[in-house]
Amino acid sequence: MATAEPTPLVAVADGVFLSVRVTPRSRRPGVGGVIGDGALAVAVSAPPENGRAIDATVEMLAEHFGLPKRAFVLTQGAGARHKRFKIEGEPADLYVAMKARLP
Repeated sequence: MATAEPTPLVAVADGVFLSVRVTPRSRRPGVGGVIGDGALAVAVSAPPENGRAIDATVEMLAEHFGLPKRAFVLTQGAGARHKRFKIEGEPADLYVAMKARLP
């Protein structure tokens, strides 16, 4: 029996959680693939100072998933590379739409 692939998305009652691993100060910013622990790899050129890397991450995620920046609420990892965002909305529809845009 095949095991399920790790996914950075988890549907909850009022939305979806998204796990991200951020690499700040990257020379090649962009959204990468899903890494081994199930997080979505995101590289940003901004430094991890004064929330600049978080802001750049939110901007990149919003553009990648076609959602407004205000939809992404940081729930864990403000000072860490591994971050968790909550996106509120209809969980089933949101999960399917976001999963379709995963690299």
